[in-house]
Amino acid sequence: YKDVWVMDIDSRLSYDSSYNEVKRAAMQQLLLAMKQMPEIENVAAWAMPPYSNSQSSWSNVVDGREVRTRINHGSEEAKDVLGLQMVEGRWFEPGDKALNWKPLVINNYFSKERFGNASPLGKDPFKGERHKESGDNDYRVIGVVSEFRKDGEFSEPMNHSFEYLDIEKTTQVVSSTLLLKMQPGTELAFEEKLVKTLEAVAKDWSFDVKPLEDMRKADFKPRITSMIVIGLIAGFLLLMVALGLIGVLWQNVSRRTQEIGLRRALGSTEKKMYGQIIGELLVLTTFGLLIGAFIIVQFPLLELINFVPPSIYVEGFLVSVILMYLLTFFSALYPSWLTMGIEPAEALHYE
Repeated sequence: YKDVWVMDIDSRLSYDSSYNEVKRAAMQQLLLAMKQMPEIENVAAWAMPPYSNSQSSWSNVVDGREVRTRINHGSEEAKDVLGLQMVEGRWFEPGDKALNWKPLVINNYFSKERFGNASPLGKDPFKGERHKESGDNDYRVIGVVSEFRKDGEFSEPMNHSFEYLDIEKTTQVVSSTLLLKMQPGTELAFEEKLVKTLEAVAKDWSFDVKPLEDMRKADFKPRITSMIVIGLIAGFLLLMVALGLIGVLWQNVSRRTQEIGLRRALGSTEKKMYGQIIGELLVLTTFGLLIGAFIIVQFPLLELINFVPPSIYVEGFLVSVILMYLLTFFSALYPSWLTMGIEPAEALHYE
């Protein structure tokens, strides 16, 4: 996303018989003007920019199983502009314009889900073994990118497919969104110069330019805010639990003064006394965790929250177990330290 700007173009043209020719000619002039600017390193067509609300998806049953994928469109320059990494095959090339079938690039996540460990190259992920008919919808995978998350790091991994989009072919509305790879260090003030230059080339057209990094920050802000709020609530609850544990253990140690004193008088070391107090609490914590595990395991088994995969429950439970044991351990440290202050002679005053 760094040094990438998103440009939304509104031609304001009425859709008539001359629409395609007029827009194509103007788009070619715009691309030529941008390529002559030293601040612009590369220009690509990209249907639905990252961190935007626009999206397109496809879903159908293929060979008895449901196949879902997000679909986007990009030109041959898009790989370099967005820094996409190929793990197999290739990205789109100018020669793909003349193909009598539709080239397709998919992400590695989709490749593994649809074809397993087999190579997807040359295959149509939208058709099963019994439906290989050719035609306008004859897709073939030509490449696999390592990873792609349209909404950034905080979005879940999902299937993505990319279709070829000729940057100069303006019969498709999606070609009105361009991605500009800027030279590192290009100031935002260049936006005004860029827009004025393009408006001089294509009169009456409008251009909305914004850095992809700003779109990322705007998209992440509500996500991060919600996580901070939830984290503060969780931290407050953990603090309340810790204070409660410390108070209960403190009271427990005070009631066991004679027992602890006699143990010290009989030769029990500080290490053993620490181990006794902390060990007892860890055993009680284990019983509590077993009860909690029995309840939690019902959610994935009964699919009570079906949009959360079972792996999330497993990972979340393991993290919770570690946190509970750490919380118990540190809560027991101070009360255990109090036991070291009990003198054996003090316990001998009790009958």
